Amino acid sequence: MEILYCVLLLASFFIGGYIFGSIPFGVIIGHFYHKDPRKYGSKNPGGTNVGRTISHTAGVLTILFDALKVLIPYLLVFLLVNLNEDVNNILSLNCGDSWYWYGQGNSLVQLSYYLVAFGGFVGHSYSIFLKFKGGKIVSTYVALMIGTSYLGILFCVLFLIVLKIKKYVSLSSISMSIAFMLFAWIIYIIYIATGCNNEIAGYMMWFDFGPSISIYFPIIASFGTALLIYKHKENIKRLKAGTESKVAWVDNLFKKKNKEN
Repeated sequence: MEILYCVLLLASFFIGGYIFGSIPFGVIIGHFYHKDPRKYGSKNPGGTNVGRTISHTAGVLTILFDALKVLIPYLLVFLLVNLNEDVNNILSLNCGDSWYWYGQGNSLVQLSYYLVAFGGFVGHSYSIFLKFKGGKIVSTYVALMIGTSYLGILFCVLFLIVLKIKKYVSLSSISMSIAFMLFAWIIYIIYIATGCNNEIAGYMMWFDFGPSISIYFPIIASFGTALLIYKHKENIKRLKAGTESKVAWVDNLFKKKNKEN
């Protein structure tokens, strides 16, 4: 019976993450502008297309809310599992706080955090509210980066640097996700190489205040990167053909600052 409760609890985390991830904030925000982003530009409800076809403000709001719809459930599950003893016991199957090669504590405890995040990825990409269509999980991937490590900020900076140089949002997004995926594996390798000592690896995440390092961290980062790249397959084709759309607002932003100075 304990195993059944555990399976149902994990399934509920994934489904909850999927439902939250499915919320089409781009479409909702577009409604206030009397414009559906699915009918303009790339016809994608993500922040980039909303910013291009509706307004920069609408685009920024879409990016923010798309990130929060993964970050908030992720943090809520983390708090629920760590503050509710009954939930923790169900996921631990009463095995105690043992050490395994994949991380500290029972693997299912660690898995619960990442299941809700992965559910958000799937929901954003294949929204139940949009006939299983959706965005390209860039904003939701940023939520995973920030939620798992304070160093995730550096990969947001990497996104802006690539965008400044190349002017392609798609290339910047793919570069950011691949770099973070490698970072996740490096942290895990450091954890293994130091004899499963969580001190260094934990500090690189959230100063050891967040989830303990586990194999699920790099695995979910890898799944997210794979899905992000897959959702950008048409962009990749256009990048190869040299027909991908560039963004001009980065240069315009710097020009405005220079004029003010």
